[in-house]
Amino acid sequence: MDPILKIEKDRVTNSLARSFLITLIPILAFIINDVFVLQWNEWGIHPREFDHVWSVLLIPFLHADYEHLFSNMIPLFVLSFGLLYFFKKRAYLIMLFNLLVSGILIWSFGRTGNHIGASGLIYAFIFFMVTISLIKREKSLMAFSLIVIFLYGSVVWGFFPQLFPGKNISWEGHVAGAVSGIVLAWVFRDEGPQRKIFFEDEIEEEEGEEEENNEENMFDENI
Repeated sequence: MDPILKIEKDRVTNSLARSFLITLIPILAFIINDVFVLQWNEWGIHPREFDHVWSVLLIPFLHADYEHLFSNMIPLFVLSFGLLYFFKKRAYLIMLFNLLVSGILIWSFGRTGNHIGASGLIYAFIFFMVTISLIKREKSLMAFSLIVIFLYGSVVWGFFPQLFPGKNISWEGHVAGAVSGIVLAWVFRDEGPQRKIFFEDEIEEEEGEEEENNEENMFDENI
């Protein structure tokens, strides 16, 4: 096998394995909580209550029911893969900062109540990937972001809870995630794949200009 292909294959496999483990943690947490009736959901974010400020680290692992859980796990897997593949070692730092920033924003500005679920983090990852691809304009990153937009572009409706009557949607979590993703995309804009710049055309143009100048000089000398 071509060494370059082997490196690429290992990179994809490694990113898939790690994103699977990241997704598995909330699933196991929900199953344990559900089976043993541990009532972990009470550990969600309670805005402006200092006893629950540390819950900003726990919110992605708490879900109301199986529907809530699995609606978040597939996009979490896809987006975690993208971060791990494109940003390698920095991916965990990006994930942690998005978790902290979005969680702190929910705690600061959210409605009174109990905010749970990984949707805020998913919004953070989506807006991070799309924003940083626009900033960097690197082809592979932009291609992945287009896939993300195609799959999850409908998340914009999550900013409007009135469209989902009867459901307790934490739109504040969605807004907090979006803000976090956009801000951190700018912070980490120098990380990940870089846009390739080619200078061949400029070199050819310069050579062409030099030849023209040489011809003009020869013409002047002959005169």
